[in-house]
Amino acid sequence: MARPYAGPRVRARLSAQTGVPCSAVVNGSRERPLKPAWLRVLGVAGLGLLLALWVWGVIIARYPASGGGDGPFFFRLVEAAKISVSRWRELPLWNPYECGGVPLWDNPQSIISAPLVLLLQPFDTATTIGVWVMLHVTAGFVGTWLFSRGELGVSRLAAFVASCLFAFSVSHSNHLSGGHTAFAAFELTPLALFFWRRAETDRRMAIGLGLLVANMLYGGGVYALANVGLMLAIETVTRLRSPARALRIVRAGAIVGVVAVTVGAARLLPVIDQLRHHKRRLGSEVDFIDWQLLKDMFLARSHALHFGHEYVWGEYISYTGPIVLVLAALGLFFSLRDKKWTLVVGAALLLLMLGHFASWAPWTFFKTHVPPFISMRGPARFRLLLILFIAGWVAIAVDHLPRMLERFAGGVPAFRTARVVVAGIALFAAGDVAGHAVDVITSQWNGPPPSKPTPSTRLHLGGQGLAQFIDQPRQNRGRLECWEEWVPHSATALWTGDLPQAKAMTPAATVYSVHRTQNSFLVDVEAQAEAPLLFNTSWARGWRTSIGAAREQGGQLVVDLPPGHHRVRVWYWPVGLTLGFVLTGLGLVGSVFGLVYRPRSRTA
Repeated sequence: MARPYAGPRVRARLSAQTGVPCSAVVNGSRERPLKPAWLRVLGVAGLGLLLALWVWGVIIARYPASGGGDGPFFFRLVEAAKISVSRWRELPLWNPYECGGVPLWDNPQSIISAPLVLLLQPFDTATTIGVWVMLHVTAGFVGTWLFSRGELGVSRLAAFVASCLFAFSVSHSNHLSGGHTAFAAFELTPLALFFWRRAETDRRMAIGLGLLVANMLYGGGVYALANVGLMLAIETVTRLRSPARALRIVRAGAIVGVVAVTVGAARLLPVIDQLRHHKRRLGSEVDFIDWQLLKDMFLARSHALHFGHEYVWGEYISYTGPIVLVLAALGLFFSLRDKKWTLVVGAALLLLMLGHFASWAPWTFFKTHVPPFISMRGPARFRLLLILFIAGWVAIAVDHLPRMLERFAGGVPAFRTARVVVAGIALFAAGDVAGHAVDVITSQWNGPPPSKPTPSTRLHLGGQGLAQFIDQPRQNRGRLECWEEWVPHSATALWTGDLPQAKAMTPAATVYSVHRTQNSFLVDVEAQAEAPLLFNTSWARGWRTSIGAAREQGGQLVVDLPPGHHRVRVWYWPVGLTLGFVLTGLGLVGSVFGLVYRPRSRTA
């Protein structure tokens, strides 16, 4: 006799009868979770890492190459950070190697302040970025597993399928291999959703989400933070069913906010200052996804790079294949019984992903009126979140489709046969997606490997024998050209060659010596009267001076000196960084206390 669909009440009753957690009761079946919990998570992480090493094996095979597309740009950012620490014994605050000098720590898209990157300081850049990618993909696998098992209540087999579909999705693999290194933060989406849904009743989950948000801040996850934050806000609406529950959610949100802001303050405060005083140069955007493009996104294995839309194909590619889409549609149907919220959130993400398809389109509203989306582009990037729900619906179908087929065929043998067939089809589809991801990664992980240039005696810009782009920090040379979009000013009077890196602007001052490091200048100067000193670097608000006053002139750093003989130290320290370090320290202490503190139970 066929067993009925196990809705939330049925699962709760089975849980009470068997002692199995409600989330582990799947359609009337019982799967006892492995204990202890840390061993369970460690096992899933190990499995995810092994699969990540297979899918992303090209990183090892082509070591020490950099990623394609914008990969060399992020490679050089990490190089600049490592050189700052190893050669100059300074924090990675300023990047003198690009555009005549640009902020490094407070660059919104820089990944160099991420804890993982800082921990990997002793290793070379190729290893650092390889580990960065591997661990984020593994986190995507683990997060999807936890979300699928804990929030969707599916079996281990179904959770495995969903985890593969999300972590090794073609869309994520394309962005990471194509140079969007900071987009690794999108792999943390399922963890964020899992933590947030449980934060309502578990303080530790709220703290965990706050720490996750802070980590995304340090890792340059600007797009991920904004998009995931909007997704969590939409999901929250689906749970506002009573004042009491709303109060619990508000309390959880307050904890998340306090932890994220305090722990992330060393990164957040300097970046906020940059955002307040600098506007990203963006043209108008009219991009939208029509029906034909929508089909191509999920079904086309190959496509023209340029095809009449505002962005190249890499901004749309999301291959899943027809089997995944059919299973997802069936899973969506089954989820309407007790997981309608997935439809609400998934539909909202789809509408956002479609872009400017109508005057009332959600993305048009956010792009026009809501920061930080005003300074963002590429609505198709919401597909990086939508793929989580597609994977989740597939997992639901893997568990519930055999039960539906059992009702038609009758008998337990029919169920067992259907379960094997459905599982085999789902695993085949997940393998197809992962296989295509391998092809995409292999075709795009083609950036140049670093060489070993001889460092110049003194740090300067340009000059003869300038090394290739990614090797210039190691060569102790910068350049005037810009790949960087985040340029506070355009300095026009910078000079190239191994020349003194500061000079007097009037005959009233004489410069005797200049020593330059990555973040600072040390100048020995004699001033007969008040005199301006010009430095060979772009201006930013974080420049400080031990004597006189620092200011901007023509996009360049100038220090006005009083009369006298001076040994002037000029250094870069991002605005808000000191307060940020203090708040971060307090936030970490408070977070640890919140995680370990257990209130004493009251006894009668």
